[in-house]
Amino acid sequence: MLAKRRGVIFVLIASLLLFSATISYAQKVQKQNEIDKCFNYSKAGDYQRAIEAGKKAVKLYPKGYDAHYCLGNGYLLIGQLELALSYMKKAEKFAFSKKDLMVTYNRFGVIYERIGDLDNAIMYNSKSMSMARESGNAKDIATALNNLAGNYKNKDDTEKALEYYEESLGLRTDEADKATTYNNIAVIYCEKGDYRKAVGYLEKAIDIHSRTGNYRSLAIDILNLGNAYRGMKDFDRGLTKLSEGLAMIQKVGDKYWEAYAYQYIGWLYRDKGDKASAKANYLVAYNMYISIGSKARVADVLYALSTLEKRTPTGTYAGIEIGSKGVKGMVVEITPTDREGFYDLKEIFRHNINTSIISGVAKTGMFSDTAIDETAAAVKKIMDMIVEQANIKKEDIRIVASSALTYVQNAGSLEAKVNRLTGANMDFAFKDGEVLYGILGAVPNKYENSAMLIDVGSGNTKIGYLEDGGSKTVSAELPYGTVSFSEEAKKINPSGANYASTLSGLSANKIKPLLKQEATKKPPILERTPVFMTGGAVWAMATILYPENKESFMHLKADDINKFYDMVVKKKNGNFNVNLSKIKNKEARANAEKQINSVKKVFTADNLMAGATILKAISDDLKLNGRELYFSRYGGWLFGYISTVAVDIENKKKGAGR
Repeated sequence: MLAKRRGVIFVLIASLLLFSATISYAQKVQKQNEIDKCFNYSKAGDYQRAIEAGKKAVKLYPKGYDAHYCLGNGYLLIGQLELALSYMKKAEKFAFSKKDLMVTYNRFGVIYERIGDLDNAIMYNSKSMSMARESGNAKDIATALNNLAGNYKNKDDTEKALEYYEESLGLRTDEADKATTYNNIAVIYCEKGDYRKAVGYLEKAIDIHSRTGNYRSLAIDILNLGNAYRGMKDFDRGLTKLSEGLAMIQKVGDKYWEAYAYQYIGWLYRDKGDKASAKANYLVAYNMYISIGSKARVADVLYALSTLEKRTPTGTYAGIEIGSKGVKGMVVEITPTDREGFYDLKEIFRHNINTSIISGVAKTGMFSDTAIDETAAAVKKIMDMIVEQANIKKEDIRIVASSALTYVQNAGSLEAKVNRLTGANMDFAFKDGEVLYGILGAVPNKYENSAMLIDVGSGNTKIGYLEDGGSKTVSAELPYGTVSFSEEAKKINPSGANYASTLSGLSANKIKPLLKQEATKKPPILERTPVFMTGGAVWAMATILYPENKESFMHLKADDINKFYDMVVKKKNGNFNVNLSKIKNKEARANAEKQINSVKKVFTADNLMAGATILKAISDDLKLNGRELYFSRYGGWLFGYISTVAVDIENKKKGAGR
């Protein structure tokens, strides 16, 4: 009897094991089926169904690389950048091989480029290319080169971009792969103004994508062709192609390129002189870019909207910046002047609160909960002060985080906390966006399309200008500012003996070659005028040489830079004294003395010498002598940001905004 029972038990266990194995096998099949569906739908261009399959795959396979990669890629293909980045980060964590990491880094490169973070895009695409070269796979190398070329194009290094694109073409054997590179080369020729050559490359791409059935890429080719016709002033053909491409990309569901299409159409109407149609299309693009998290494109469209108004900003503007050192609030009042195109800017409120927001980020890659709470509370406090002391409505105060904080892993947690405490919508800046806003904050709008900005900061020096009616920001960056350059000198010369000589040598070996390189790549740097200058070193120079002058836009000459250099570097070794006896008005003299003491408090002698050395190199190598120079006293990217996004505030008040 016992034997019979044991037999029954054995059969039962065996049956359970078989049943369990069957379930396990069925689950594996289901998992794999959903992953296969995701990839197949993506390949077929059915991105919404790919995403649905990817969601199911992730639920079935929560630690699966393929599931997270395919879902992230699906979101990328419809332009949902924040979701794409989130799932790609999970895919990276679950990667099994170098091949997995290589293709994931490739996707990171594309995502960060569209967000506007070109430094991270280049870093990930360079990693992907290194792995591709290591494997020796020509197709993978060509793909990485193609992506890197796009990054350098967006950094305005068109020659390097073309070099990479040509190398990529040489490695590609599949005609379908070449089509994308043809399209990308065409975009460069559009930016160079050689529209006929661009059309030739685009026609090649369109022919290949039409024959191979790549509907999404074909839509992008047609959109770029429409934009090329816009550049040729063939508005009818341009609008026809842009409308065709828009309808196609809408069928695909790619929100990034749909927004781009509306931006292209806005440019076309702008060039035709139809401001109302341009504005309507810009607003659609603006709202779409916000919804998908494309910060770079948001800044471009905001500027395009502001230029349609063609107005000198007047009135009161308020903003709060969250930076690596803490929170800064400012309110400025702008009034017109007798000088055409210029305005007076009066600072009516400024308050800073230092916080620990950046503390520990270098080690952990994340803000601490304590730092988030502390910083959000500081934002709330400054907002309340602005409302009470400057009589500004909360909804008219813009809150923005600097690019130093934008790409921290849990930046969204900081945003959520600030929004919850203030009831506002916090924004994030990005590096190239700060250059754009810096130009808008320092340069009167009359000169925006002819002038150049030089911003000598503490950590770096930025040079920038606008092209193509303001639709393109061209920038260059030197990795040295007043503090970082003096620190570099101290590494070489810890004793500080003959410090001026050390700075001169570093300038010759580090700064001047970079300036020459940038001037070769961007010739307008040598010609643009007027030149508006901002930053601590320029403020120190203006204060020391002209302590009585308080103009918002103070006229300077290249000879002033030479005088400043001689005073603080050659003769005084960073120390200076200013004779204020010529200022007869007691109040004005007291204010001048206060400003001079501020310079001495802010800058060490070494910092001041470093700043003067940087200015001297820029003046000599960029040939500032003979050009019209101005110190933009209140210029800065925060003011540029708040005065530009005021367009959005005005549109909301008129019922035309979001």
